[in-house]
Amino acid sequence: MNAPLDHRETSDRYLGEIHRKGQYRVILCKDGIQWIFQRQKRGAAARWRALGYCTSREALLRLWAAHNDAICPELLALPLTVRSSRHG
Repeated sequence: MNAPLDHRETSDRYLGEIHRKGQYRVILCKDGIQWIFQRQKRGAAARWRALGYCTSREALLRLWAAHNDAICPELLALPLTVRSSRHG
């Protein structure tokens, strides 16, 4: 049985996760105003730590590409801005 989704942005089961690859992931912040690019810390309490905060898809793609080999379709499919995803 899967553990329930969690509302804490540092949780491995955060309900706002958009995409994950290895030790990196992108989430929508709990207030829905920005995407957060995170890296998972190693160790027993493997929590997620923010590496950057983005409100535009362009900035998020640049940040993702700086840490990963390829851009993923899940991020390319995001709206141009977080704000546009909330209003339409």
